[in-house]
Amino acid sequence: MDTKKVKYTDESLNLRSFYLRFLKKIWILPVAALIGAIIAGGIYYLVTVTFGPERRYEAQARFYLTYSDDAYIRNAEGERVLDWYNGATWTNFIFNDHDFLLELVKTMKEEGVDISQERMKVLEAAGGPDISNQLQALEEVGVDVIKDESKINVKGDIISNERFLLVTINETDKELVEKLTDAFIKSLESYPTYNASKAFESIVCTSKSDVYLEKTDNRIAVAIIFGAILAAVLAFLAILLIDAVDEAIYVPEECEKRYGIRVLGTVFQGNEACDLLRGELAKLYDKYVADKENIVLISSDAADNASFSEKDLESVKKTLGSDYDEKLSKIKAISASDIGAAEGAILAVPYGKKNAAMTEHLISQLKKIECPVLGIVFTRADLKFIKRYYGIK
Repeated sequence: MDTKKVKYTDESLNLRSFYLRFLKKIWILPVAALIGAIIAGGIYYLVTVTFGPERRYEAQARFYLTYSDDAYIRNAEGERVLDWYNGATWTNFIFNDHDFLLELVKTMKEEGVDISQERMKVLEAAGGPDISNQLQALEEVGVDVIKDESKINVKGDIISNERFLLVTINETDKELVEKLTDAFIKSLESYPTYNASKAFESIVCTSKSDVYLEKTDNRIAVAIIFGAILAAVLAFLAILLIDAVDEAIYVPEECEKRYGIRVLGTVFQGNEACDLLRGELAKLYDKYVADKENIVLISSDAADNASFSEKDLESVKKTLGSDYDEKLSKIKAISASDIGAAEGAILAVPYGKKNAAMTEHLISQLKKIECPVLGIVFTRADLKFIKRYYGIK
């Protein structure tokens, strides 16, 4: 033959064969996506909920501010501008004012807040200034300041314009948030009476929200989608990689390309048959085998047991029909261990079996004893797959 032999480890991927076989495995992708979604969602839930930080509660209070003349300063152009006017100023101010802090602690006691609790050991705004200079005064009213404990987060924002202040209380204890909010309202409303700077004529609470769970950035849907896509892509790449290193043969042309030996024909599993391929097998058998007398048939997976060879020979007989009974009677099915002198050998290579190394070994052994390989019969093939591959209706 003029067909060039190609080492199976160097073969390029037969994309048409791959895609047709992939369609039979396509269910793996949604299954992998589902598993990936469950795993990713589960990991996200464990990290953010089960083993994540404790959920925090929030409440907000809105205040209307009336400034005194002392609250204004002059800019470079001589214009009067407010000294207290933005959120950063107020967030720092809330806990930086000595008088306000002491007033707040007293009010918290009146509201029934147990300031000896662990959570009250740090009374400091998140990201706020150092209050170490106030330790003695705080200790006098019963607050022990320890920097390593969790913080009660308090934030002040100027909304709309400098006249409106929004104070947000954030803590892990719902009841404590309620009491802290009330304490802040009372302390801020009375602030103009004891504030040394005399910057305010009045601070009035205009509204107070209910206590609610802090809104968190829930990205479990993103995690689920990411996990599903990643798992599906990895599953596809795994299928592609497995097929790329798959040494099995799925179409007759791959036999000829790999081993450099003509394929006489294809026979299928069970009693399935294809008239076109039956006719091809009959013609090539008549041309290359019929005139030989002492012929052996060896299946590439029949190492020391001739049963596979016998089954493949029986499939050939069923495919060719009773008209070929006499012609096929001179063929003997043997195992690889029974190879001996013969006028010719037919090699049966099964569809989808990973036995390329054994097939090459059989071809090598037959050459050594100078037994010509008359051809290959591609056996146990999938009729539906072969028809789709060749486009046979």
